[in-house]
Amino acid sequence: MADNLVSKYRGVSHKKWKWFENYLTYANSVLPEALLMASLTTDSSLYRKIAKSAFDFLLTVIFQNQQIKVISNQGWYQKDETANRFGEQPIDVAYTILALDTFYQSFQEQHYLEKMEIAFNWFLGNNHLHQIIYNPVTGGCFDGLEKTHVNLNQGAESTVSYLLARLVFADIKNSNKTIQQAEKEREKV
Repeated sequence: MADNLVSKYRGVSHKKWKWFENYLTYANSVLPEALLMASLTTDSSLYRKIAKSAFDFLLTVIFQNQQIKVISNQGWYQKDETANRFGEQPIDVAYTILALDTFYQSFQEQHYLEKMEIAFNWFLGNNHLHQIIYNPVTGGCFDGLEKTHVNLNQGAESTVSYLLARLVFADIKNSNKTIQQAEKEREKV
């Protein structure tokens, strides 16, 4: 399967489009994350290189102006065309957070942590509507972010997505606090 991703990447990617297909659709972060996991399992530097290239490309598309804006579910982003900017779903943001965690664990690059925080804050109102997506009253998560409003349905998929993202984000935050505390303790000695 990893070789299939490599083949697709080689067949489509070029200097300005580093992806596996001629379009970006739904749950995009899963593809480079899967290839990175394959590299960790097989120790393939090729898988690792392509996974990083594709993921970093995706991040340039979905992160702008200190916000995440995942690919719209109302029209995929076709190569050489303008992306539809509205119709974001929590599951896609959560997948991105999970992938950012995997890439951070593998590469230890600070920008992955920074983007993880930006992405998590999408749930808390750092989005184009400046509306909270997580509902602290019900513990649920709204189903999406449209052009002019929040989709107020609170389906299980959205709630589970938020909770997964929250667990990963909290874990990485706690790990960083522990590392920072250890460094401060070493400085005192």
